Amino acid sequence: MAKTKAVVLVNTEVGADDDVFNMLANMPEVKAVYMVYGLYDIVAVIEGDDKDSVYNIVYRALRSSPKVRSTLTMIVVKDHEKR
Repeated sequence: MAKTKAVVLVNTEVGADDDVFNMLANMPEVKAVYMVYGLYDIVAVIEGDDKDSVYNIVYRALRSSPKVRSTLTMIVVKDHEKR
C-alpha cells in the first residue's frame, strides 16, 4: 500500500528556526526538510501510513511545540520525483 506524503510549511517563533529544523531532521517520518526564505521558515516533507498518521505527526511534533507559530499542511495527491 502506498504511503501518504505531505508537504508542511512551518512558521517558527523568532530565533527558533534552527531548533525546529533540527527536531524535524531527526524524525524518521520526515523525508526532507529545508530552511527557506519567504513567508515560511521551514518546509518539510513528511511520510506516514495514512492521512491520520500524517496528522498525528504534524500535531505531535509541530503544533504542540511552543517554538512553532503556525503550520500549513498539504497532502500530496500526485508526484513525480527526479533523482
